[in-house]
Amino acid sequence: MLNKKMMSLTLALTLALTAVPNFDVQAAKTTKGSKKVVAKKKTNKKVTVKNKKKTIKRTASRGKIYSRGSGSVLAVGNIEDVEDIAKSLLGVRYVYGGTTTSGLDCSGFVQYVYKKMGVVLPRTASQQASVGLAISKDELRKGDLVFFETVSAGISHVGIYIGDGQFIHASSTAKRVTVSSLDSGYYSTRYRGAVRILK
Repeated sequence: MLNKKMMSLTLALTLALTAVPNFDVQAAKTTKGSKKVVAKKKTNKKVTVKNKKKTIKRTASRGKIYSRGSGSVLAVGNIEDVEDIAKSLLGVRYVYGGTTTSGLDCSGFVQYVYKKMGVVLPRTASQQASVGLAISKDELRKGDLVFFETVSAGISHVGIYIGDGQFIHASSTAKRVTVSSLDSGYYSTRYRGAVRILK
């Protein structure tokens, strides 16, 4: 009788002990499975980041014409006077942010010349491109403003057309007010449009 009880107890203990490892193994498998799911989520995040980078690349702006003007000229004036005033500033040194004869940057130069003509223009090249009458390259005449995309995306440089394919501007490269050709390799590929200020 005692032997039967001992055998029953031993059998019960054996069954209890063998059941525990099975539970742990199953739990371990479940945990591993969870880790795999998390890893997949991380991979999806990486794909999203790559897609973002591609979108940014597609928004590159080089090659577009930006100068749209406001639809009409701003004033009536003698375009020969514009050329004379602009040429009188040849050699004035380039100073970033400069608006006086002590030093001029490109848009400061244009603003200064037209202020002498009684016309008040906005301060920056991109702002100046939004006033006046937008014209094609074939329609250029003396006194028109010509715009370029140089140091950053969008319009970042401006000069005054003086005829024969040339324009006068405050150049950061030349470090002074100088005359350049629209057909030069550098400026021809960066040309972004023109506006007419005087009728």
